[in-house]
Amino acid sequence: MKYWVLLLGLFLGGCGFSNFADLRFEGEAQTKKLAEELKRIECKEDLQKALPAIKKRFNKIADLLVAAREIEAPELEPSFASEQLFVELARLYEMPGGRDLIETAQSEAVCRLRR
Repeated sequence: MKYWVLLLGLFLGGCGFSNFADLRFEGEAQTKKLAEELKRIECKEDLQKALPAIKKRFNKIADLLVAAREIEAPELEPSFASEQLFVELARLYEMPGGRDLIETAQSEAVCRLRR
């Protein structure tokens, strides 16, 4: 989880973005959307149903981070959206079975980041 919070703190953008401002705007938007999706989850069953959407969101964020590497974007302080995401991830990690499900949703995105 710390890995994602650190990376999300960058608030970077996506494929085809040519400047840092665009990357940051898109990264912030994706982070906020993910936090909002996670906030609606109240139980393990909700999390299981939401996994495909959560996985897509993690993959979009990973793509944004990869794009940011290409333009050498600077590291930034975490924003409010990043802090919201941290709170929601921490809450779901405490849910029985939540940690495993979140890590499953993150696995493809983490592989993209390790390339």
